Amino acid sequence: MKLYKIFSASLALLLGWSGTAFAQNEVDALRYSRLGVTGSARIQGIGGAQTALGADISSMSANPAGLGMFRRSEFSISPALQLNSTTTHINGFTLSEDKNMVTIPQAGLVLSNRKGDEEAGDWRGLNLGISLSRLNNFNQQLYYQNTTDETTPTIVEYFADQANAKGRTLDDLNQEFTDGFNSLEGLAFGTYLIDVAEDPDGTEFVVPLTRYGSIDQEEEIRRSGSQSQFDIGVGTSYRDKLYLGASLGVVTSNFTQESIYRESEFSDSTAFTGLELRDEFTTRGAGVNLRIGAIFRPVDAVRIGASIQTPTAYSLTDDYQRSLYASYDDGPTESASEMPGQFSYRLTTPFRANGGVAVFLNKYGFLTADIEYVDYSGARFSEEADEFGSSGNYFSDVNSTISDTYKSAINYSFGAEGRYNAFRIRAGYAVSGDPYRNAAFDGTIKSYSLGAGIRLQKYYLDAAYVSSNGSTRYSPYILASGEEPVVDIDQQQNTVMLTLGYNF
Repeated sequence: MKLYKIFSASLALLLGWSGTAFAQNEVDALRYSRLGVTGSARIQGIGGAQTALGADISSMSANPAGLGMFRRSEFSISPALQLNSTTTHINGFTLSEDKNMVTIPQAGLVLSNRKGDEEAGDWRGLNLGISLSRLNNFNQQLYYQNTTDETTPTIVEYFADQANAKGRTLDDLNQEFTDGFNSLEGLAFGTYLIDVAEDPDGTEFVVPLTRYGSIDQEEEIRRSGSQSQFDIGVGTSYRDKLYLGASLGVVTSNFTQESIYRESEFSDSTAFTGLELRDEFTTRGAGVNLRIGAIFRPVDAVRIGASIQTPTAYSLTDDYQRSLYASYDDGPTESASEMPGQFSYRLTTPFRANGGVAVFLNKYGFLTADIEYVDYSGARFSEEADEFGSSGNYFSDVNSTISDTYKSAINYSFGAEGRYNAFRIRAGYAVSGDPYRNAAFDGTIKSYSLGAGIRLQKYYLDAAYVSSNGSTRYSPYILASGEEPVVDIDQQQNTVMLTLGYNF
């Protein structure tokens, strides 16, 4: 195979390229669309059910009408410890990884301009609020091991599948080798893992490197970053019966994934001994949305709330790089790398609608419940507009996959608070509905929470514990034959948080 090469693979380390990025797919669309339990410790302690509750700074990211209920100005901040655990299962191998971090999932300020009770007027003033909410924590680490049998294809066959699907020829693979690598199959060609053969009629096709015996596979994936929303909102009250509000949200996102995939062969029948694929990308960007809401209090003991949020329009940029190494027992390790690249694009996440009800039990506490509708199949990628204001159709296949993979889902949550003098005790339960249309597993995420607090004249302190559990599946590559490895992943995130508040 090495006769086909014009320069050594190390030449690729000196050459740049302007290919497209690799991180925009249906998985990324769901990552930025699906949100966890958010809010202050008080709200997270009741499972996040706050659409009808109001009078909490974190209302701005759920139902800004809650700002109209504030009678005094208020500041709060919420530090937290998040503990993330991931367990992988494949062909009898079970491995666990943990990753923990300290964060601030909520902080905010409300400036109240409410009229005094002795002042006339149906409208009771206008309150202004600003808040910061952590929507998602991307920190995760997972690791799996697998051993294939002698007849099962692996990632080398995947490289060949990709090359044949794209109609790659010897000339264009050699050109990529010469001018700089810009594809996964180019990297495989540069490390001698695939070659080009001819049919009797002269038609070229790509073949994988011949290997014998079982193949050991392993992969380590490290993810980090977060998704946060800064809100500025206003809320008002009409006769203390109807509360209205609106908020503008600016969402920032920073996500990094580093993966190292390895295969090893121990047969003496071939020169191949192993390969390593390193893939790293970082996605950064910001988006904007608008939320409006209302809370109606027909009687003092009942509150009914509703809110809608526009799609969030993101502008994102990916920085990425991949390298492939292959080792043989008859020579040095071969390597091929893509120079770091960058790609900018847009993502629009789905519209969201919330409804809720809260029932107060005199001075003894309350019960509250929320329901949310979100259509995950509605997320859409698009290219950045050019100088003439038009964009291409690069993402048409990805957007079709999003529509085929996901569906609408109903998210719901329940919470309760008991009161005794200045003391509070809370519990909650939340379900993030299955977003997958035809998956072979249940993608539901369930969260259980407990909380407690104390309320004084000017100060308050709340604590909450939230445990979220869900399952997903992962494959490092997809084969036309359907014989790719499938890793079952159990994910758990436990959060312990405090909220310290001051009224003035």
